Amino acid sequence: MSTRRRWPRGFVALSVFLSTSPVLAQSEPVEPTGAEPPASEDASAQATEEPEVHSQVASFAVTRLQESPAVVTAMNADEIRASGARDLMDLLLQIPGFFFGVDVQGSVGPGFRGLWGYEGKVLLVIDGKEMNEQLYSTMQLGNEFPIELIERVEVVRGPGSVVYGGNAELAVINVITRGIQGSTDLLVAGTYGELETVNGRRSLTLSGRKVFESAPGLSVFGSASLGQGQRSDSEFRDFFGNSAEMGGQSRLDPMTVQAGVGYKDLQLSFLYQRNVTSSIVAFDEVLSAPAPTEFESFHAELSNRFRAGERLEVVTRANLTLSEPFQDADRESPFYYEKQVRRLRGRALARWAALDFLQLTGGVDIMSDVGQLNGPADIGLQTAFGEEGAERVSYVNLAGFMEAYLDNPIATLVAGARVENHSDFGGSFVPRLVLLRSFGPFSAKALFSRAFRAPGIENISLGDNVRPERTTVFELEGTLRLGEGHSVSANAFDMGVTDPIIYSYDAVSNTEAYRNLGRLGSRGLELDYHLKGSWGRVALNYSFYTPSGRNDVEDYQVPGHSNSFIGMPTHKAALSGSVKVLPWLSLNPTAVLVGKRYAVDVPDDAGVAAVQEQPTQLLFNLFVSARDVGTPGFELGAGIYNLTGTDFRIAQPYNGGHAPLPVFSREFLVRATYLFDPASQVQ
Repeated sequence: MSTRRRWPRGFVALSVFLSTSPVLAQSEPVEPTGAEPPASEDASAQATEEPEVHSQVASFAVTRLQESPAVVTAMNADEIRASGARDLMDLLLQIPGFFFGVDVQGSVGPGFRGLWGYEGKVLLVIDGKEMNEQLYSTMQLGNEFPIELIERVEVVRGPGSVVYGGNAELAVINVITRGIQGSTDLLVAGTYGELETVNGRRSLTLSGRKVFESAPGLSVFGSASLGQGQRSDSEFRDFFGNSAEMGGQSRLDPMTVQAGVGYKDLQLSFLYQRNVTSSIVAFDEVLSAPAPTEFESFHAELSNRFRAGERLEVVTRANLTLSEPFQDADRESPFYYEKQVRRLRGRALARWAALDFLQLTGGVDIMSDVGQLNGPADIGLQTAFGEEGAERVSYVNLAGFMEAYLDNPIATLVAGARVENHSDFGGSFVPRLVLLRSFGPFSAKALFSRAFRAPGIENISLGDNVRPERTTVFELEGTLRLGEGHSVSANAFDMGVTDPIIYSYDAVSNTEAYRNLGRLGSRGLELDYHLKGSWGRVALNYSFYTPSGRNDVEDYQVPGHSNSFIGMPTHKAALSGSVKVLPWLSLNPTAVLVGKRYAVDVPDDAGVAAVQEQPTQLLFNLFVSARDVGTPGFELGAGIYNLTGTDFRIAQPYNGGHAPLPVFSREFLVRATYLFDPASQVQ
């Protein structure tokens, strides 16, 4: 009689991930000859209990979400659709710690736990592709990606540099789309929105997948989405007393195209994005006419998986990224800017289940960045690279990483580190240590992490010997499960940033600059409550954050309010829910209470900066969704956003002279979605 071998527990979770991840092909794990199915009794129970919560967003190891070595918030497709969210801003507003700020040229980005995260501090990942552009490392928010294509969002509320590198200093937003996973189907979706004075959001999205039964393991997918929108239809007022209506002058017009093909463990995928925007304010003052700005990027990835044995797997990835952010191709414009970045990246990761209770991961990450001018220098905002006036620059970054995930009866230990060497600013080293422990229905996490924010190409070009900023984070999280679908958690944190990369703009000379200056810090508390049942769900959270005593950067201080951040609230509470009125009809309210915050102008000749207080405000949305209307797979939704008509504005999170920008104007929106799934039709 032959001996039957059992797979180690860590490798079971690995197989679950590899068979469900949109980043890799969707083939089933190959079992060794004579081996029993790769699942222990304990693992099978876990998979039955929480089949959808295996995640690799915060660790190289694959774990259930509750055992992830980070503070993670996840939202699945049903929750996202039911919420009526229009874009990532709507989703992030519901997550503890997140708020928003306005930057130059009408751009809007994330703040996290009171700290400004727009430039390279918060990383956006879509299907394994890092979306932050490489000139300034920014990410743009507002009507940025078709919500109908999102299957899952996982947010790491804390540093991710050990896993992701130098653009994941404060948080990571991981978006998983329909992609290649699933069965043959076709999705058609359309939205139509109206603001009070102008058209709101309009979009049309098509997405399809084909799984070839005649060629097991072969599948293809594609999607395309076109949209139009306005940031707001309210009146913008600058610090000089000028005003302008944003309706019709704050375009957000996105286009997204995806495609891919997978055969067993090999997958090739593409993502193209183009967002045409306009703004009636560029840096600090109302313009005579809205200035256009375009953001364009192309991402390609080839990934494969190799199994070198029962306990060892190797995953390889090759990426090509082309991006042209902040484009203004009009050479007569004072904001003319045409630069392109090309990034080639190769990664190899080896995961070894050395023992049943020990998983070791290690790998290398190589990046080559090339930036070049697509037009003449010294026109508008376009400058050459560096003091020597180069039209082209190139940099190479080499990184190595490792992690050990040790599961034992006392406490699960996760220890990892990443070391990088950049050809311009040298080395960076970040370690991480996490302890996980469960006591019946209660689980606890203690985390220590170092992270860094790596300078982008323009940070280097415009900076004076700029170097990476460093972050140290301590976190404690406790979660109590009160029953099936019922939990409450609390998280306390302390973050300190050394040598932050600070942006400044001189309106007189029309020049930008970057420098390392001082220290920043934040500490606070986050509470999260979830209840889910057959009737629906409810989620309630509260965030409190305040400067931790290390905030000595004058540009980020509020005169007379030492316990507040510029532009960011000290308190924020969010309530979201979905109630099934009928089996096919749900009522979905969302309410966000944002505490008072401050906008600060640049200091005058006497060194005094004007402070503008924004009061505590409530945003209330109501979305009604009906499923299987007339035919299976057809869904209708209608929503009212900012139902009370609150004059809601976000400030610039530093004293750069930009007055608060109106966002989240009241909007009436309807959405129709039809999913044709032949498999479900047969059933």
